[in-house]
Amino acid sequence: MGEYPHNVKVGLLIVAAVACVSCGRPFDVNVGTDEPIQVDVSMEVHVYQHGDQNAAVVKAKQEDFQTVMERRRNRMEEVQKLKNNRLVGEDSQALLSVRSLPAGEYGMYVKKTVDEENQDRNFLMKAEAAEKGIALGEVKKIHWQHWQRKSFPGEWIQLEGAEAGTYRWVKKTGASEDSGDDNKAEKSAEPHGNKGAAEKAGGQKRRQKKGKAQGE
Repeated sequence: MGEYPHNVKVGLLIVAAVACVSCGRPFDVNVGTDEPIQVDVSMEVHVYQHGDQNAAVVKAKQEDFQTVMERRRNRMEEVQKLKNNRLVGEDSQALLSVRSLPAGEYGMYVKKTVDEENQDRNFLMKAEAAEKGIALGEVKKIHWQHWQRKSFPGEWIQLEGAEAGTYRWVKKTGASEDSGDDNKAEKSAEPHGNKGAAEKAGGQKRRQKKGKAQGE
């Protein structure tokens, strides 16, 4: 094969030199964008905040529960005094009910105390129903029976009436929490229709005794 002309050899040497220089340098690749890169963190923020909210709700509920329990402990003596004075009683909804409202400022105090106690009781019963997954009515019934047992002799309590869905107020008599005699009670001083029947029965017994004595 013949030799290349002089000018061709020079050209080949220049190409080879350029190729060697190119091999020694990396290629510059433009990976930039016309617009700044934006990272969408909305999902992460949402998840983070959602977890925070759940934790905050749980903490708030715990604090509310503790606050309510503390309020009831502080109010316990006041409520018991109202029961001792026969001003309030335990009704069928597991709440306090005013039986005799005094006049003036003291009457306002009685009503305020009863309203605050009932508000806290309702809060706790609703929380219990939600925690146990049962109806609020079931929780109220459980607490109603609880307050019947806890009441002292002479205090007003509400019992089931003769007909379904009716209730009557009575004064509890000599029943301890474990005696099983929770339904023993004095008749209310208010007329309920049973008072006349009791007096009639008593009169009949007296007449029977009188007639027996005369026969002897």
